Amino acid sequence: MIRKLTLATALAAVIALPAVAEDVKAPAAAITSVQAQKAGDLSLTSQQAQAWIGKPVYSSDDKKLGEVEVFQRSSDDKVTGMFADIGGYWGIGEHRVKLASAQISLKTDRVVLDLTAAQAKELPAIAK
Repeated sequence: MIRKLTLATALAAVIALPAVAEDVKAPAAAITSVQAQKAGDLSLTSQQAQAWIGKPVYSSDDKKLGEVEVFQRSSDDKVTGMFADIGGYWGIGEHRVKLASAQISLKTDRVVLDLTAAQAKELPAIAK
């Protein structure tokens, strides 16, 4: 059976398209909106936290230290801490550290610590 496409049906489909496109873009917009916030006041959804894994971690004196491994979040998605692998070269000699939410800030393309590179290197290593 062949159905005829009426003008009303076609118009309804065209009107609905922008709403679908907005829904697809919503998660990316939400990630962008949190990127310049202090993590102590920050909430990240699971998807947003996942998007930060592997992003570079920098010191307050603008030295690249390593990369984000995972964010700790409470049941209401508030960031409570972060684990990062710092130091080393190509994964050799690096160590994992735990950072409190008050020690980190999220920028557009990186996490910046409220610690200098020297202070970050003094953080105790934790088991991976």
